[in-house]
Amino acid sequence: MKKITKIAAVLVCGCLLSGCSEKISFMQPRPDFSAGYTVSAEINCGKLEAAADISYIAENDWEFAFTEPKALAGMTLRLNEEGLSGTLGALGFSVDENSEYTLLPEIISEAVEALAKAPAEKRSASDGIITVETEFDGRPVTVTADTSGKLISLKCPHYSLSVNFSNQNKIIASNIPEDMEEEGEEPVVTITPV
Repeated sequence: MKKITKIAAVLVCGCLLSGCSEKISFMQPRPDFSAGYTVSAEINCGKLEAAADISYIAENDWEFAFTEPKALAGMTLRLNEEGLSGTLGALGFSVDENSEYTLLPEIISEAVEALAKAPAEKRSASDGIITVETEFDGRPVTVTADTSGKLISLKCPHYSLSVNFSNQNKIIASNIPEDMEEEGEEPVVTITPV
């Protein structure tokens, strides 16, 4: 019996030393991407260079608040089940979803949600970075995040799209009195570092 125990211990140590531990993805904790968060994004798409604060509010509910370039600063795009809409200050406007640049929120949101939903066999992990290969409209998209759930990058070569993420923070909705919800007021939101 002691001999079998020693052989088993040697095999386990051998697997760990040979790098098999990296391949055993079911032992790695799966980060929680379902909680709301904000993240800063540097977006490059062809000649467009932009910066935005992106908020993941819930599944299929995203907000893109642009800070750069000057022509887009202050514009907010909201993407949810009703489609894409925009605001600039108090001015609301409809958005043509068929142009290349207005596809960006849809590409980013779908790819990041695919990262959250990807089964273990669709994810690869190396050196603390999770990579998921997904598609948007049949075109390949690659998304990366660290093992704590912080987004790192997104690449979609077909659209010449590259996004670098930083400063990700959780969004925690405060307790909202029921009468506020009925009046349609926006909830108070607190942002805390992850």
